[in-house]
Amino acid sequence: MKLSYKQITSITTGALWTKESADGIYFYKCTQKQIDAWTALAPALGDRAQTTTGVRLDFYTNSKTIGFAASEGKFELHINNLLRRQYLIGSEEYPKGEEIFCELCDPLGAPLEEARVTLYLPGHSNGRLQSVTLDDGAYIRAPEYDCKLLMIGDSITQGWNSEYDSFTYAHQLSRALNANSVIQGIGGAMYHETTLDKIPFDPDIVTIAYGTNDYGKFDSYQTLRLHVTRFLDGILDLYPNKKIFVISPIWRGKTKAPMGSFADCRSIIIEEAEKRGMIHIDGLSLVPPIPELFADKWLHPSALGFGFYGENVTREILSHLK
Repeated sequence: MKLSYKQITSITTGALWTKESADGIYFYKCTQKQIDAWTALAPALGDRAQTTTGVRLDFYTNSKTIGFAASEGKFELHINNLLRRQYLIGSEEYPKGEEIFCELCDPLGAPLEEARVTLYLPGHSNGRLQSVTLDDGAYIRAPEYDCKLLMIGDSITQGWNSEYDSFTYAHQLSRALNANSVIQGIGGAMYHETTLDKIPFDPDIVTIAYGTNDYGKFDSYQTLRLHVTRFLDGILDLYPNKKIFVISPIWRGKTKAPMGSFADCRSIIIEEAEKRGMIHIDGLSLVPPIPELFADKWLHPSALGFGFYGENVTREILSHLK
């Protein structure tokens, strides 16, 4: 049976809104106001604000198979929280728009009475779905989550250059907290108050991880501080009485910019966060400063680097939730 638009959206998490069109279902992690604000800063940022980073279908079913047809990008299927397969839609093996089927079984092929199925949509393109198919008569049931998590950040939060989108630190933290999460990771993004908006999602926890792009794009510490203060004040207005974590920039191998030292850039972010009672997580403690743990050797963690990031940031955040 092919799931209806209503059924698909009922098991979707990570999308603030969706749209059904003739060419498939569109999923959006940002509001239209946010998309417009990012576009005004740079068209490329507006494009990245429309990618399906963090969007996934997540449900329990007694179906023995799942099928789906999609537009493009890297889809990843987890069965009972275990990665089972990655599909590169648009490749020779998986052409665009053709339905793909996978058995819902254990790793040795034994059938399951019930499976938790999580289909991760692409983190770096707009992964439209044309169809989702389960066995006739199968049920679907959305999972219960323990909290709501909003993650705001740049390309590192988006998972830039990670071999597996579903193993970025943002997804690792989401799974560890059993969170219904929205991941607003946007490559090239920085602290900018115009991108704030009241979203149709009420998080218990908010994480903010900007700074490395600010270091290269802003011309002075004064400009940085201005946007950091305006943005963080805006966050407090939107999310009063919430747990707010500010993750300072992780290690980077290139630290020459007109602003000055990268250490001083980090210090401004830390100072402004702590001044407002936000919880600072030191990015330098998350990923070892070893170039081999970075896909580009200096900025974006590889899949292995994200393993360190996910484990360490989860431990830090859990220590503040007890």
